[in-house]
Amino acid sequence: MAKLAFDTGGTFTDFALLDDNGDLHLHKVLSTPKNPAEAVVQGVTELLEQFGQSISLENLQVLGATTVVTNAVLERKGVETGFITTDGFRDMLRIRNEGRYDLYDLNIKYPDPLVSRANSFGVGERIAASGDVITELKEETVREIAGKLKEKGIRSVAVCLLHAYKYPQHEQRVAALLRDEDPDIFVSLSSEVCPEVREFDRASTTVVNAYTRPQMSGHVAHLQREFAKRGIDRQVLWMTSSGGLVPSRRAAELPVRLIESGPAAGAVAAAEFGRIAGEGSVLSFDMGGTTAKLCLIPHGEPTVGTELEVAHYQRFRKGSGFPLKIQSIQMIEIGAGGGSIAAKNPLGLLDVGPRSAGALPGPAAYQRGGTEPTVTDADILLGYMGVESFVGGSFKVSKDAARTAIERLANDLGVSVERCAWGIHDLVNESMSKAAAMHATDLGVDPRSLPMVAFGGAGPVHAYGIARKLGIKRIICPTGAGVTSAIGLLIAPVAVDLSASHPMTVDDWDMDVMNQVLDDLAAQGSEVVSAGGVSKDTITNRYTVDMRHIGQGYEITVQLPDRNLPKDEFLKQLLDNFYKLYRELFGRTVAAPVEVITWRLRASGEKDQVTRPHLTDIADALKGHREVYFHELGSSVATPVYDHYRLPVDKPIQGPAVVEQRESTAVVGPSGTAHVDAKGNLIINIL
Repeated sequence: MAKLAFDTGGTFTDFALLDDNGDLHLHKVLSTPKNPAEAVVQGVTELLEQFGQSISLENLQVLGATTVVTNAVLERKGVETGFITTDGFRDMLRIRNEGRYDLYDLNIKYPDPLVSRANSFGVGERIAASGDVITELKEETVREIAGKLKEKGIRSVAVCLLHAYKYPQHEQRVAALLRDEDPDIFVSLSSEVCPEVREFDRASTTVVNAYTRPQMSGHVAHLQREFAKRGIDRQVLWMTSSGGLVPSRRAAELPVRLIESGPAAGAVAAAEFGRIAGEGSVLSFDMGGTTAKLCLIPHGEPTVGTELEVAHYQRFRKGSGFPLKIQSIQMIEIGAGGGSIAAKNPLGLLDVGPRSAGALPGPAAYQRGGTEPTVTDADILLGYMGVESFVGGSFKVSKDAARTAIERLANDLGVSVERCAWGIHDLVNESMSKAAAMHATDLGVDPRSLPMVAFGGAGPVHAYGIARKLGIKRIICPTGAGVTSAIGLLIAPVAVDLSASHPMTVDDWDMDVMNQVLDDLAAQGSEVVSAGGVSKDTITNRYTVDMRHIGQGYEITVQLPDRNLPKDEFLKQLLDNFYKLYRELFGRTVAAPVEVITWRLRASGEKDQVTRPHLTDIADALKGHREVYFHELGSSVATPVYDHYRLPVDKPIQGPAVVEQRESTAVVGPSGTAHVDAKGNLIINIL
């Protein structure tokens, strides 16, 4: 079956088409930030015009990853949203959880809530933690709130009542009443979006969902209509933050789960490319036009966490953003991409990012109105990226425009143009290497022991410099490195992650209650995954639980043993799993009772395989030479430029060298050697 994948990025929208013959076709167009769907439709149309004869449209499956949700939150361009909670808790979004990310900052600040206090409402109701109804739902107050929302023109509302994670009946009734008063309103219930303990985290997740839901619903519906006009009637599958694909309907209802969809697709692809290159554990490095993402992939699978935080008030400061209780691949993201803008800071020193030129106006070299110097301008000026081969030559860039932009900054800093360009390139490498070291250290791994999988439009350009700073000796640049996240969509399984908080102590374990909770999750998972075209008898269920010692504030996620084991053996294995992980994390164990707080399920279909054997009978890979600057040599030197796709398998290339793909460029420094393996990966070894 043919598949067409698209990944909407901040600067470019990437495409990968796997046709009915098993051939892979790659494509790239500039993103359209004001309406991301325009770039998607443009790219799909161009691919169908070029390769439509080799695919059957009625069987074509379209897969998508998007930044629509992320950008709506970061740029505060979602819809005006309402918030309804239990009376007395309307200030929950401002009070947060009373935690402080800096104990000694007397003027500590957080991002303003996405919902104003004027649009936050308390409703008369109360259900105890035991499930006892203390106060019946006062329906007249809900109708009054519905009237106020309608008067204000609010289209979307988040509902988060106390203990609704376990007892959702009042939330469900609130939704029914709101829809009675306004059938067109979008209602996001915490019991559906995030049925987990901790009121503020649950509320924050539900609010982000409500804030972005109308926008994502419109985006999904618009693309489905445009695809239908072109003869594609199948439901689009969308990448979630945890690395699985879900149908359009679920993506539109729960957009918060797509907030890291593009980076997740890249991590899935990096794991696969590492595997076919013979590596078990790798460091994934994805650098595009706007951001860079680093992800540690141990033993061939990205680590999936149960928490995420976005829109930090202080960069890298945990606790300074909006917490999201969703399953997400653990990675670190920094504002360092090809479009990151370089400038002189108040101390008279060079700074790069986090401001970005994005797709519009873009770097100065794009000649689309950008005048400020960016990382891409520096890379072009240093010779790392060729002006005639940029995006395969289909996108014309100007080295003179790049020089003009950097020259102004160089004069302001009092350095040469070449020194300024190198400073921009090296400063970005330094920022990313520090972020990678921090990420690996947090997970207890020495980054020097890992090979790096480098991709994204700018990833292979910067991989050599970052690897040298980290002490990494091997870099893998996959075929189609510039659109790897789109390729990751072709590989990823249809999958959904579900959770339910239902506390249970190990001492009072109830196998029947456990099975009921897990069966309910499995039924929900089967419904979602089968809607994505997966046969129910091929769905795999993987169960985990969040556990802690009674009295502790936070949990660790533990693999659940086989449910069919006898109770005594089941509990023994469960505790063994818990104590083993606890000891690894904290270096000791605690003599205290243990409890499960949240039950989790990942229901998934099978991964697909996308292979593109490298042609071995094509010679003449050398395209020519150009002047390229290498700091190790202290000057620019005439450097051979090779066509990645024409390199014979295993033929060594001595650095310095530049290896060009259509969508990206790999730089091999003087201390490196490179070759292409049988799968088409460019392998760079550093002495």
